[in-house]
Amino acid sequence: MKKQCIIIGLGIYGMSVAKKLSEENVEVLAIDKDMKIVEKASNFVTKAICMDISSIDAFENIPINEFEIGIVGIGEDISLSIMACLALKEAGVGYIIAKAGDKLHKQILEKLDVDEIVLPEEYMGIMTAKNIIGNKQLRKNIIL
Repeated sequence: MKKQCIIIGLGIYGMSVAKKLSEENVEVLAIDKDMKIVEKASNFVTKAICMDISSIDAFENIPINEFEIGIVGIGEDISLSIMACLALKEAGVGYIIAKAGDKLHKQILEKLDVDEIVLPEEYMGIMTAKNIIGNKQLRKNIIL
């Protein structure tokens, strides 16, 4: 049985996760409020939905409980991030990963008992330092 993942918020982080999971044959439902971004994601995810999640009722018609993993890629708007995490929790999603925009956001997500909290910029800073310390060959260009 294929893994199933719901991703809410398709900024750089959410879109990157959606693309990589899709490449690895994971069923991905991608949600964002921007139709252009949703159209772009629809080229590789299982299903993409354009939806404003500013109301918890927005999730009523989506079978969130069928997904084993939920990813919230909203880091800029703490209230939307919290709502998305709560919707996933209430639906019984087994494992929730959420992007935090800053340390306060991270603390709030910890209080919500989110399983994994990602601070992408902090993580990349650590990875960059490890590459330098480990004397790995540094690249001039990064291809995304």
